Amino acid sequence: MQLYGNLYDSDNYHPIEYAHIINIDGNNATISDSLGTFNLEIEPGDSLMITSIGYQTHYYQYDGPWQKVVFKSIPMEEQVYAISGVRVTPWGTYREFRQKFLDLEMKTDSEKVHPLLWKGINRYPELEEEDLSPGIMSPITMIYNIFSDEIQSRRKLRQLQKRKPKEEILRDKFNREQVGALTGLEGRKLERFMEFCNFSEEYLLNTKEYFILERVKRRYEQFIRIDSLHQMPVKQ
Repeated sequence: MQLYGNLYDSDNYHPIEYAHIINIDGNNATISDSLGTFNLEIEPGDSLMITSIGYQTHYYQYDGPWQKVVFKSIPMEEQVYAISGVRVTPWGTYREFRQKFLDLEMKTDSEKVHPLLWKGINRYPELEEEDLSPGIMSPITMIYNIFSDEIQSRRKLRQLQKRKPKEEILRDKFNREQVGALTGLEGRKLERFMEFCNFSEEYLLNTKEYFILERVKRRYEQFIRIDSLHQMPVKQ
């Protein structure tokens, strides 16, 4: 069965993009798109683990009956991260601290020597700025490096999708197999229903599959009501 999900922030209802959805029991996974939608093949009883940076890990299990298509909106709660305290000192930046330290006047007996003894001797260490680097990348750089491969993969996917012919995109988003699985219609009645939907090419090209199928569900309810009226016997 196919699960069409929509992830959103439980406080502000904003979509959660690029979250990882892992089917723990089915050993398959996917990533939500920029509108928080995703689709994944599951079976009744399968457990999903959903993770996203800035949000608590969420677990979802489908316990309903077997269906060809299932829709589910899933809220996610923000994660509060504990960070260590920040110590404020009167010395400013490391460079300022270093310079102030080197400029200190040493009032010790060892400093009371003839000035000629210091001639030709560099009293200050010659350090390049890169020598002061701690050798550990910043958190931002580390996070970027972790996800850089994923970002490049998404970029390649978008480029490939742009190359797909318009007819193929339309067929992927709105086809007999999907609509038939969602409504249970077949044959001529399925064709009449798809004509009844009357979706424009512009709408199909610019709308995510999740929202198209949601609209198909609403149109199907209208179609059934109208079709039942046509089949009612006329009283003489």
